[in-house]
Amino acid sequence: MRPPAHPRRGGPAPARAPRPAHAPAHDDAKGCGGRVYLAVAAVACSCYLNALHGDFVHDDIPAVTRNRDVVGAGPLADVFRDDFWGTPMADAASHKSYRPLTTLTFR
Repeated sequence: MRPPAHPRRGGPAPARAPRPAHAPAHDDAKGCGGRVYLAVAAVACSCYLNALHGDFVHDDIPAVTRNRDVVGAGPLADVFRDDFWGTPMADAASHKSYRPLTTLTFR
């Protein structure tokens, strides 16, 4: 019986070195990867669970509760014309922090 052909060269496939006896098989280690990611995500989410029912603090009030772009008091197009705080970018008082995607997530 002829050995399988090497995919790129057309000749016989190179011999593979035997796996050491102490090395885990690939299939054995494959199943724990998803559990590790799930555990990390659970720990990360649990760190912030106590904040879900908290009040707005510091700059959240002007950025979220008083921002016309967030509360929907103006047209949707204003989200792309105004800075993060709801002030038109052309205005001299604008902070010039342009974050329309962040503002849309609050809307």
